[in-house]
Amino acid sequence: MKLDFLEFGEGRAVVFLHGWQQDKKSFASLVPFLFKKYHLFLLDLPGFGGSEASLADFNSYDYAEEVTKWLKNQKLKEVVLVGHSFGGKIAAIVACQNPKLVKKLILIATSGIIDKEKFKNLKKLSPRLIKDFLRPFFVGRDYKQAGKLLPIFKTVVKEDFSGVFKKIKVPTLIIWGKDDKELSAENGKKINSMINGSKLEIVEGNHFPFWDNPQKVAELIDDFVNEKN
Repeated sequence: MKLDFLEFGEGRAVVFLHGWQQDKKSFASLVPFLFKKYHLFLLDLPGFGGSEASLADFNSYDYAEEVTKWLKNQKLKEVVLVGHSFGGKIAAIVACQNPKLVKKLILIATSGIIDKEKFKNLKKLSPRLIKDFLRPFFVGRDYKQAGKLLPIFKTVVKEDFSGVFKKIKVPTLIIWGKDDKELSAENGKKINSMINGSKLEIVEGNHFPFWDNPQKVAELIDDFVNEKN
């Protein structure tokens, strides 16, 4: 499967995985602050942006498998893997399964902590009600596409990543927007408690803190990458 990406700078490899219904350009705001120090890769996940995919039966582990293949095909080693929202789930799997490939992990407003009470009746809803229900989760997208996304969403939304987070052994930084209305900072605190030795930074901003506060987020990334672990 061919995955599209943007590439900037030289040095240590830092790979970015975007959130659901976003694409590689989602992280463009961070590039000016980081490209002079690092070799940046902004990747399109399967089925988004310019990347190919057959998404009919995909789950988060399938996405992670394709990302791992891509990292190996690029001959990247000891990468810093950055994931936002849904991309954070993928990054967590890759880091958990490939600790020699991923040197450090950065999770930004990452999904994966499931409120089972909130979603247990999802299958009983009509497509129209489901579309309304999903509206807060699908930022800046065409809601007419909700029907096509529904099979994957139903698979992904039921995935509880508590077990994955608890198995992560690589140094991990968690960044969260203080005013995140989609995934509250409480989720960040829970993930922080699950990943041994992880560090949580709550910054000004919403679900996309690297849009609201790119310089601060870039500084946190830079400081973390350069920490001696």
